[in-house]
Amino acid sequence: MVVVPKDKKSLRYIYIATVFGCFVLWITVYTPALRPSLPLEDDYMTSSEEEYIPALEPKVIKSLCTPKTFNQGQWIYDPIEIESPLNQTQFAKAAGYHCMKKFAHRCFRKGGNEALRAKKIMDYRWQPDACSFLEMNVEQLADHFLQHPILFVGDSITQLQFESLGCLLGNQFPNRHPPKSTLNGGNSKIKVNELAASDRDTSSIAYIRSDYLIRLDDYKMISPFEEAGSQLGNGENYPWVHALDKFDYIVINTGPHWHPNLQWGPNQSEEELLAAFKHAMSVVLDFLKGKVKSHQKVWIRSTPYGHATCSQFKEPQANPLAPTGKTGEYEWHLFKAFDDIWEDLLSGLVKDERFNMLDISTLSNQRGDAHSKPDADCLHTCIPGPVDTWNKLLYHEIMKKFSI
Repeated sequence: MVVVPKDKKSLRYIYIATVFGCFVLWITVYTPALRPSLPLEDDYMTSSEEEYIPALEPKVIKSLCTPKTFNQGQWIYDPIEIESPLNQTQFAKAAGYHCMKKFAHRCFRKGGNEALRAKKIMDYRWQPDACSFLEMNVEQLADHFLQHPILFVGDSITQLQFESLGCLLGNQFPNRHPPKSTLNGGNSKIKVNELAASDRDTSSIAYIRSDYLIRLDDYKMISPFEEAGSQLGNGENYPWVHALDKFDYIVINTGPHWHPNLQWGPNQSEEELLAAFKHAMSVVLDFLKGKVKSHQKVWIRSTPYGHATCSQFKEPQANPLAPTGKTGEYEWHLFKAFDDIWEDLLSGLVKDERFNMLDISTLSNQRGDAHSKPDADCLHTCIPGPVDTWNKLLYHEIMKKFSI
């Protein structure tokens, strides 16, 4: 029931109250929608600013290194940490070495100032400029060599690479005298350096010294019981081709023992020497083309030069002065020509994946500071040192096909 006021005055008050209530309701509910809001931050942007979208930095994906691009880089100062006391055990631990066998170029074993110099040599690491490389995994590489063994053939510089790799994989291959080795071809006079797993009868890593790869007298690949022939100095020129079938990977090199001689021509000139070297390496390559199977891989390692009066160098040189043939530099200035001969020979092979260069020269030529006996021996280098980087490249070359 609706109650109606009896007098007009009361009715007027009710009317005023109703109007006032409606007005208050209108103010509180509808006014926010009618008032202009404060401008937001985006409202102050100009049209050009509204169109701008900050660009994200592109993610640079570097291609995997080749031996050539690997050499385009620099030595980065990255000091290693060696725990006190500064002794042979701590040096080996810092380098990841597992070998205590005496070896002339393992410089940290000499102690004193030579130990300090050995640390300085280790304080630099190689960094390619524009390509990426696989970090060495020694366990993975050792497992791979168990199934796919590797042979090194060459002079004492090649032995450096063998010894470096043997130290890096020393935990996995501690046995230097596998009981069922036949790598000397039955000739006990042929010395073979071998490394095997403790539970294996044959080696996974081996080195045969052959300073020239071929018999110099008649350019013949020799077998185990044939004469080694003439040599141009101290060293060995053992037969090696009889062992090829036992290895999936082969690394070969020659060069430092080649000198001008009447054997190459009456003038004992560098031109005669280079012609003889090219002829000899052509014979080696022709032999390998007929001998090496499709599953095998052969690398011809390049030859880095030495640095006369090398005691003057205390750190890597980004722009080293190449040898020119002056007294005390032997034939170091010809090493690049030896490499060029191999490059030329390999360029004639059409899509033959069995052969490739392992170029380590550019990175090594910058390390005049790393030689093992400053001024007495400015060709060989200390290990640990740049030679470990050769083996890091070797690991990369072996494993990169599995990473793609």
